[in-house]
Amino acid sequence: MAGEAPPGLERVTTRYSVAQDRICLAGQLPGGSPVVLWLTQRLLRRLVPMLLAWLQEQGGAAQALYADALQGFAQQAARAQLQPQAPVQVPEGSRSCLVEGVDMGRSPEMVRLVFRDAQGAVAAMVLQAQPLRQWLGILFDAWQQGEWPLEVWPDWLRESVPARADSAGGLVH
Repeated sequence: MAGEAPPGLERVTTRYSVAQDRICLAGQLPGGSPVVLWLTQRLLRRLVPMLLAWLQEQGGAAQALYADALQGFAQQAARAQLQPQAPVQVPEGSRSCLVEGVDMGRSPEMVRLVFRDAQGAVAAMVLQAQPLRQWLGILFDAWQQGEWPLEVWPDWLRESVPARADSAGGLVH
């Protein structure tokens, strides 16, 4: 039905797919039905800066002088508070679509992302600042797995990521 609001994602698992060279959002819709949303690098290179701009607006003009440091601290805190959860399970034959566009609604309290494929709106995701920071951290990790160029990511976010251990157990700097 035209104009009907898309269902909101209740849980999301974000990962990089080597085979697809895309980011996969495995989402759980109300009632538990799964949906797989495929996000291309091209689409995300447009979306990420808009999400980062919204986060930076949350600090207010008075914090502009120390904005990068404050954003970095806030990003580290969000990452530290992220609780591990079981991934969203997506059975064979579940709905899967290539996201062709994302509509972003903004308010001072949250952003609302509506993911669209060729037929229209598929699902929505509403995020307040803290969950958005957590999702951006996860998205950044997936981005790095894809070895995609990092220029869309600000220094404060890159620096908030803990050093990763390599397969030999040493730290990679």
